[in-house]
Amino acid sequence: MLGVNKNTVIRALHILRDEGLLDFTRGRGVHVVGTPQQSAVLVRINELLAFAREQGYRREEVMAIIEAQGLR
Repeated sequence: MLGVNKNTVIRALHILRDEGLLDFTRGRGVHVVGTPQQSAVLVRINELLAFAREQGYRREEVMAIIEAQGLR
């Protein structure tokens, strides 16, 4: 109807899900579960984790560093 390829729409929905904005539930559809602010934080967290992995850190080590920063 809108002239948009189905695959393009599905790809966009998956990106929004990966950003924490949508939730897919089989048999119930797609629901909005996040806010743009939460999505922005999630994107940054994923970037931090990827960078930390490149530097040789494990998830647990990154979490310990973040928790230590929160105590200051």
